[in-house]
Amino acid sequence: MRHRAMKRIDLKSHEEVIQQFFLALPPDPEGSVVELNGKAVARITPLNAVAAEKCEDGTAWSDLKNARRCELVDREIEGTLLPHEVVELALLQQQMLTERRRLAPVALNDLRRLHQELLAKAELAGNGNQ
Repeated sequence: MRHRAMKRIDLKSHEEVIQQFFLALPPDPEGSVVELNGKAVARITPLNAVAAEKCEDGTAWSDLKNARRCELVDREIEGTLLPHEVVELALLQQQMLTERRRLAPVALNDLRRLHQELLAKAELAGNGNQ
């Protein structure tokens, strides 16, 4: 059985009432099934909830996982990513970010101090031009 790539639907191109419907759906990590007259017409799976799950096989981040993540990113860009691969990519992305934070945590205090210095310099430069 051959799977087709998942179709993306941009809600911005639809009426406000449709956008609000999707935004009002109750968040459920397991996802939801939208029904009409007792018939399932759509399944909603929140990507953030899926991505937050821990790796089921308990393995650490590896070059093999990163290669698979890169392959899936390429397929997403090409528009050939399959529905089950969307979930896999979200999980691999989350694992990669977790590993990156573990290996190279961002020094937020240093960044905040630099930001304040740059703001002060920009203010001085702006005052000098008046």
